Amino acid sequence: MSLTQEQIAHIARLAKLHITPADIEHYQKDLNSIVGYIDVLSSVPDSELQKVQDNIENSLIPRLDEEHRDIDREALLACSPQKIIHHQIAVDSLGIRA
Repeated sequence: MSLTQEQIAHIARLAKLHITPADIEHYQKDLNSIVGYIDVLSSVPDSELQKVQDNIENSLIPRLDEEHRDIDREALLACSPQKIIHHQIAVDSLGIRA
């Protein structure tokens, strides 16, 4: 399916856009490219879409909150060039006032 210049002008009027004939040609090319891509997507078999959907759903499963003691806190603090006070990195005042 491709859109005609009249259809592009109609869409522009519906969107309350004031476009020139040169713009209509530009939009016609772009929108026809988009519609062509949608036609390609429409031709994909449903079984393939289900595989993609299953992959997405499986990747969105949140992991459990588990405590890990992999990182040594003292070793991390030792990496800081800032001064350490009470096991925290001391930073200069940011000058932010409430």
